[in-house]
Amino acid sequence: MIVPFGVFVRIEDREDGFEGLVHTDELDQSPQDVIEVGDALTVKITDVDLVRRRIALSQRQADR
Repeated sequence: MIVPFGVFVRIEDREDGFEGLVHTDELDQSPQDVIEVGDALTVKITDVDLVRRRIALSQRQADR
């Protein structure tokens, strides 16, 4: 799902797989310009919040 503040990415290609957010600051380019639903992105997990059950992801840091 593409939203104004970033892109939600499904980590596992399964119905019950989990999702994380790649904030616009962590994308290589603007999501509205080049990313479409269904595209594959290489990302790195940068933070896991177990209490809130959230995962932060980065496309910029994935190459490091």
